[in-house]
Amino acid sequence: MAMQRREWLAAAAALGVSPLALAQGGPTQGVTDSEILLGTHQDLTGPIQALGSHLRDGMQLAVDDINAAGGVHGRKIRLQVEDNGFDPKKAVLATQKLVQRDKVFALVATLGSATTMASMNIALDANVPLLFAGTPADFTYTPYHRIKFGLAVPYGEQVRAGVKYAFDKLGKRKFGILYQDDETGLQVLRATEEQLKVHNLALVERTSYKRGDINFASQIGKLKAAGCDIVVLGTVIRETAGAMQEARRQGWNVDMLGNQASANSSVVKLGGDAMEGFYATSPALLLSAMEPTPAITALLERFRKKYAKEPEDGMIFGYVSMMLFAEGARLAGKALTVDSMVAGLEKVKDWTTTLPMVPVTYGANDRLASRSAYMLQVKGGKFVAITPPITY
Repeated sequence: MAMQRREWLAAAAALGVSPLALAQGGPTQGVTDSEILLGTHQDLTGPIQALGSHLRDGMQLAVDDINAAGGVHGRKIRLQVEDNGFDPKKAVLATQKLVQRDKVFALVATLGSATTMASMNIALDANVPLLFAGTPADFTYTPYHRIKFGLAVPYGEQVRAGVKYAFDKLGKRKFGILYQDDETGLQVLRATEEQLKVHNLALVERTSYKRGDINFASQIGKLKAAGCDIVVLGTVIRETAGAMQEARRQGWNVDMLGNQASANSSVVKLGGDAMEGFYATSPALLLSAMEPTPAITALLERFRKKYAKEPEDGMIFGYVSMMLFAEGARLAGKALTVDSMVAGLEKVKDWTTTLPMVPVTYGANDRLASRSAYMLQVKGGKFVAITPPITY
């Protein structure tokens, strides 16, 4: 019996896992006594590589901070990054490598709606948690899946909070909408209509544009003629700036309201003075809107020292997602398994970290971190926060 026990302990040591893990049915993929291996895929060479590279950098900076503080229950985190090129086919290949060859414990903050949707079942079918995907899409948390947790507040939730704010606080009653003619834009349209029903209102005017359009003269003219007192935008960066500039060219100083897709400092750079007064909801404060506390200042200085470049807003989600993983793993306890990680995340309540983002709460049947967002406004050439997190 003593010999069997010694052999059993030796086997555990050779595998680099605790005897407790073997006793519970074998080692957990990606977890040893000294390390937790995590995977992600980002756009590092495709059309949104500027965002993907900063998201990756934020994740790695958080890994450095976690490990410098002793890791999680003595385990250091190691992050394996693959390039998805913002291409669903490449995302599938990257996920297969991470899950089947590298054998990561979880996928964290994978970037992109189409890329994550195309690849997520590879992880879920292998019992590898899909955590905090980098897309404000509903599928990150619904339909319910035990090991799928969403962090990015969906566009619909942000839009509904923004419309309520415009009704309650800005006194708006004549809502119009300009949206991109695709599923992302339609999400904004549906959410706007849903929230207006709550206020016994309907859209005064609606108009759309094809992806890639740069001339919005007819759409803005149509909204102006309808007498809208606010225009909800289902637009991304360039198109947001274009819509605001066109309205000002037509001598129309109407308020416009966007969401996270347009809450980006690049919008202000592109739109210039025309962006002054623009409203947008966002689940995170932009770097320009953050109070420069000693902790935030030190964190951003670590970023500059590590990467020899200025941090951009994309690093926020990366940093927060990795720190949230560490919090869930801490609450999971020493014996880290998929089941204990799920239980740990379900214990997360009103959690925040150094970089301001809406407080995170999960539950036994709730896989979305939050339904609230900050209201931001462009003032003095930059986005500033004008509310705490709000919801509908």
